[in-house]
Amino acid sequence: MNTHSSFNTSLTDSQLNAACDALRACQHRPIEMQRTVVAILHQWWQRARQRSALRRQLMEMDVALIEKDIGVPAGTLGEEAYKPFWKH
Repeated sequence: MNTHSSFNTSLTDSQLNAACDALRACQHRPIEMQRTVVAILHQWWQRARQRSALRRQLMEMDVALIEKDIGVPAGTLGEEAYKPFWKH
C-alpha cells in the first residue's frame, strides 16, 4: 500500500523513494562544503605564511644575484613573494 496516499500526489512509490534518497544525500553536502572551505582556508593560510617568510628573506638577500644563480628571470622572486595568498 502506498503510505504517501494522504499527500494526494501522482508520484509512484519508487519516485518518492528516489526523492527521499536524494534529500538524504543532500544532508551530507553542508559537511562536505565545510570541509572544502576549511581546506581552502588552510591552504591560503599556509601560502600567506610562506610568502611572508619569503618577503622577509628577500629583504636580507641580494635578490638579483639569487635569481641569476637559480636561472629565473629578474623579478620572479619578488612577484612570488608579493602575490596575493589566494593566487596559486
